[in-house]
Amino acid sequence: MNRRQVALMLGTAAGALALGAGVALLRVSSRGSAAKDADPLFASTFPDADGNPNALSRWRGSLLVVNFWATWCAPCVEEMPALNRIRNEYYPRVEVIGLGIDSAEKIRGFRDRYAIKLPLLVAGAAGSDLARALGNTAGVLPYTVLIGRSGAIERRRVGQIQATELRSWLQPALARIESSG
Repeated sequence: MNRRQVALMLGTAAGALALGAGVALLRVSSRGSAAKDADPLFASTFPDADGNPNALSRWRGSLLVVNFWATWCAPCVEEMPALNRIRNEYYPRVEVIGLGIDSAEKIRGFRDRYAIKLPLLVAGAAGSDLARALGNTAGVLPYTVLIGRSGAIERRRVGQIQATELRSWLQPALARIESSG
């Protein structure tokens, strides 16, 4: 086999892999195609980067953005400052939390280096299982979900989320809350 044939085979294989990943991402990113409620999240307790336990049930009834991330994940690191700004902009009407698939030491160092104020909890490997329970069947990071006050998962996003997209999730959710109450 010559170089051209090898390159063509590798390109075809990479294309097939990318297509399969794209289909999985579309399936996970769409509304209503995976887990519909966040009960597994609210049944969990994780420590923050300083070791203090946090029962996630404390956020039940809140409009909540949950971001699964890791310090070794480049898109996760890139989106974290935007998530922090969104949290500052919308808090206390919306809470944004990060569940780190990482060690406390690495999360604490990241938090301190980038002056992140949103709650960063240490989920470790259990965070991957929780993300799957919340619809991330591909197991990809970052993964972000919007949980409504009822505990239902309203939106989900596999891959890096932009602040504009997150605002497009939050504006109508907040409008519904304000019009109902």
